[in-house]
Formats: sequence, C-alpha cells, structure tokens
Amino acid sequence: MPTQASRPASSHHLLLLLIAFLGIFLYGLLAALPGSVLPTLERNQYLPTDNQVGTFLLINAVGAVLAYLISGPLIDKFGKKTTLITGTLLVIGAMVGLALIVTQVSAAAALLLIFGCSLMLGLGANAIVSGGHALVADVAASWRNAALNVLDVFFGLGLMTLPLLVQPLQKSGGLGLVFWVLAGASVALVLLMLTQRFPAPAHPESFPIVEARDLLKSSSFWLLAIALFMYVGAEVSVGKWVVSFMERDTGLLAHSGLVNTQLQQITQASPAALDKFFEQEPHGVAIATYALRTLSLFAAALLVGRIVSSLLLGVVRVNSIRLLAIGSLITTVGLALGFTAATPSTVRWALMLAGFGMGPIFPTSVGLASVMVPRIAGTAMSLVMGIGFAGLLAIPPAVGYVSVWVGGAAGNVRTGLLVVLSAAIIMLLLHVVLSWRERRAL
Repeated sequence: MPTQASRPASSHHLLLLLIAFLGIFLYGLLAALPGSVLPTLERNQYLPTDNQVGTFLLINAVGAVLAYLISGPLIDKFGKKTTLITGTLLVIGAMVGLALIVTQVSAAAALLLIFGCSLMLGLGANAIVSGGHALVADVAASWRNAALNVLDVFFGLGLMTLPLLVQPLQKSGGLGLVFWVLAGASVALVLLMLTQRFPAPAHPESFPIVEARDLLKSSSFWLLAIALFMYVGAEVSVGKWVVSFMERDTGLLAHSGLVNTQLQQITQASPAALDKFFEQEPHGVAIATYALRTLSLFAAALLVGRIVSSLLLGVVRVNSIRLLAIGSLITTVGLALGFTAATPSTVRWALMLAGFGMGPIFPTSVGLASVMVPRIAGTAMSLVMGIGFAGLLAIPPAVGYVSVWVGGAAGNVRTGLLVVLSAAIIMLLLHVVLSWRERRAL
C-alpha cells in the first residue's frame, strides 16, 4: 500500500503524463491540418498548384528537422517544460498567422506569408513531439516502450479528430475558424503546463550533443533512423495527400457516381468552380466528406495499431524489433493496395490496413533509441526523430513534384504516391535487416 508521501508524487506523475498526452493530441490535430485544408487553400489560389503545395510541405519539414536537432540537447540541458512551452507558443503564432492570412490577405500576396507560417508550425509542433516523448520516457521509465505507444495513441486521436471538424468549422466561420480553434487549444495547453513542476534537466552542466558520438557510430542506430526516415515520410504523405488523391483522381471519381461529362467539367474547372463543387454542391460535398472521413479512419486504424502494440509490448512482451518488421510488412501491403485501387471504398479499407501496420513503428523506434545511450536519452530520442523527420524533406514534397511532372498543372497524385510506396518497401527491408542482426547477436 502506498505511503502518504508517495501519493503526491504518483499524482504529479499522472498530471505530467496527461500534459504529454494532450501535447501529442494537439500535434495529431496539427499533423492532420495540411491534409485537411490544403485542398481548400489550393482551390482558393493561396497555394495555386501541387508545386506550391510541395514547397509548403518542404518548408514545414525543414522546421521539423530543425526542431529535433535543437530540442533534444535543449531538453537535456534546460528541461522538458521549456521545450514544450516554447514549441506551443510557436504553434500559436503559426495558427494566428494563418487565420489572419486567409481572412485579411489576398491570395496573390499571401504565398510568402503562408510559407513563413509553415516554417513556424514545423518548428513548434515538432518541439512538442520531442518534449512530449522525452517527458513520458522519463516519467514512465519502467514501461517506456509501452508508454510511448500509449502516448502516440493520442496522436492518432488528434489525427482522426480534425478531419471530422474541418467541414463543420468551415461552414460556421470559414477556414479562418479552423486556425483560431487550434490556436485556442494551444493557449489552453500552455496555461496547463505553467501550473506544473517538471523533472529537472539531465545535463544542466554541459551540452549533451558532444556525448552523442558513440550513438552515431552505431550501425543499429542508423538502420533504425533511416527506416524511421522512410516511415515518417510515408505516414505524413498519406495524411497530406489522401484527400487530394480521392478528390482529383479521375478513376476514383468515376466510381463516385459522376458521369463522363461531369468528370470533364471537374478536370477543366477553374479553382472557383472546384471550390463551389466540393463545398456547396451535394455531390461534391459527398466526395469531399468521404475523403476526409477516409483520412479520419486511417488515423483511427493508426490509433488501434498503437493500442494493440502497447498491449503486445507491455503485457505479452513481444520483441520490439520483430514488431517493427511485422508492422512494416502490413503497412507496405496496405499502401500497395490503396494506391493502385480502382474504387474509393478499396482505398479506404487499404489505408486503414496501412494505418494499423504503422501503429507501432514510430513510438517503438523512439523507445529503442532512448535505451541505446540512457544517459542522454533526450538527445538520443531527438536525433532519431530528427533523422526520421528529415523524411518530410523528401517524401511528401516529392509526391507533389512527381504529380506535376507526370500530370502537368492538373497533377497526377496517384503516380506521385508511388514515391510513398517505395519508401515503405525500403523501410520494410531495413527492419528485416535490423531483426536479422539482432537474431545473429543472440
């Protein structure tokens, strides 16, 4: 039975875990934001073509990678609280900026401002990820891998929730209201963090990146990190491009009840006409709703995959590296089926399969990195996440660039998404090699 002195500490740890969970839930909302609103920004000419969308994603990825390279050492030197609050304040700035841009600035003058907000969003959101994972690894050290999977369940909840809210919010107050709601949620999180005392920094006396040399010499670390590079690029690409894919692919639209004349009108329509079709006309609204709900169901499957993997790691004690390989296999099969599918329903079910397979990959990879050099766990986690999130620099933008290269100004998102499938295949091969190396070491 716990003593009187131990109860407050236990209660305090639960509050810290709650803060981490809410932070990752917010990150899930933010991760779903581009995939949910980029089609509207593109139709309204704020991001006129897939090239500009790709550049938006590239700039966001630059912010993400910078966040991980900086935040890990800052966590170990200055603490998780400073990192989490700073990241959330940057998110607030990005959301307020986007809200003002879409309500106060013309599309012709907005492009550079939107790119600036994209950079700020990448920096802030991913500082939250780094700080949240480090906080959970510290507070729940005795069940770290399982706890990190539980943490990323909240990412799945956020990723699933926003696509369900976008249409009602836009209908009530336009696109700007979506950004204002996210800014308000971020303010609430900052206020909660300010009320709590966080664990002391691990290395206040030195800058811990110097001690990461042994980690960077490990071939297992690099196999894990490069596989995470492929994973992050693949997962984020699905979130960013699936709505555009389902709204614009002529093969899928043909199975949505549109006749040939309507398909021709859509492919040749002006941005204003497309905006009206997908936001006002019943048939177009139904297609957009189906696409957004498919994104939400992908996120729900990701969430279920993380719940299952948490149980497998925490209760059944499944080997972490083998779980990564199995998850990669399921992911690759799901993406292959989804990106070659002929009907919207097949896309939906295949992406749900892929989402389930993706469930354990990110948190389990981060957990494995954190135990490679326990003394600098924050730096180790941020380095593997930094390399992983560098996948955002290559894979989601490449989808847009390949789409335009193959399909011209109208784009061919289906072909662009083959970049994502290639990344998943490479990830699977790397996890198989990592699993083989572990068996040989036994």
